[in-house]
Amino acid sequence: MVELNLKDIEQILFGCAVLGTGGGGDLQRGLETVRRTVKGKVVLMDVDEFGDEELAACPYFVGSVSPTTRTKNLERRIESPVYESFKLLERYLGKKFGAVFPTELGGGNTAVAFEVAAQTGAVVLDGDPVGRAVPEVQHTSFYLLNIPMTPFTVCNHFGDKMIIEEVSSDEQAEQITRAVAVVSEGKVGVTSHPLKGSVLKKSLVKGTVSLAWKVGKAREEALLKGKNPVQAIANALSAKILFEGTAESDAMWEDRDGFTYGEMHFTGVGLFRGRKFKIWFKNENLIAWIDEQVCLTCPDLIIVLRAKDGTPVLNPHLREGEHVVVLGVATNELWRSSGAIEVFGPRHFGFDFDEVLLNGRSEK
Repeated sequence: MVELNLKDIEQILFGCAVLGTGGGGDLQRGLETVRRTVKGKVVLMDVDEFGDEELAACPYFVGSVSPTTRTKNLERRIESPVYESFKLLERYLGKKFGAVFPTELGGGNTAVAFEVAAQTGAVVLDGDPVGRAVPEVQHTSFYLLNIPMTPFTVCNHFGDKMIIEEVSSDEQAEQITRAVAVVSEGKVGVTSHPLKGSVLKKSLVKGTVSLAWKVGKAREEALLKGKNPVQAIANALSAKILFEGTAESDAMWEDRDGFTYGEMHFTGVGLFRGRKFKIWFKNENLIAWIDEQVCLTCPDLIIVLRAKDGTPVLNPHLREGEHVVVLGVATNELWRSSGAIEVFGPRHFGFDFDEVLLNGRSEK
């Protein structure tokens, strides 16, 4: 257990944005959120320290990461839909949550966990159900382990609130929350998975918030010492450099059904001169090709960093001419199982090929 100050949390969020693989929410907005709400210390607790009978929940946003515009004439009555969804779930259950945990690693969605913790006094558990950011609600360890997400609550800025007692499947929960996000100017606050510590100890990917903190500190230290921040991040993550190049154009993207779909195209420099690289994303970077050959796929992590300072490129904000380095990071073992590949491999997204992972294997 460690007490975090605002600077610590900012370093964590930077690392989460790196591990967010292009998604996971906007880092700048996440930083603004914690700077506004974190007034003292926030406790980060090892998952195994949390009491077996204590209750925790997962607050997050559902929506796309692309820019949104005001489309309604409704008054915005709620500043923090996620906080409201969290309190609504407490009222529904008649119990207080002793802890929160991130739904994924990302500059925006991990910030939400710290926001709620700062406002309620709950601790933040050092783990999440993925170890990266993911596009769909069912992409969690809970889904793989058949742990239900219900009851869960949904709230938007306009004050519309929903309590979902049961769903037929997590896929249906994805459809429900995404549909509400579409009619709520792009995103809604959700709190789900009210679970006891005994369950979380067996289901969360542990130590991921600490890993993000390690990344953030490594990059900051490299910059202070005049060293290469991208290499520092790669070392912290035991990452493979997949490519270095410049963007051929702005990211090509569309906002469809509450997701940001798109592609990024690069021309190689240095050791990769004369080669081409492409990434396909659905909120997060999911498939990468080098010279038209698939070189890495989800569930492994495809991370695009600006070569100058190591800042992550958030989809869909890549700009023509940007000099980037692309890292590949192996996902944790839970996400290399056959069940994980089925729900979060390339075929799940409509591609007619199997997964390509850094060590060339999944657990069939």
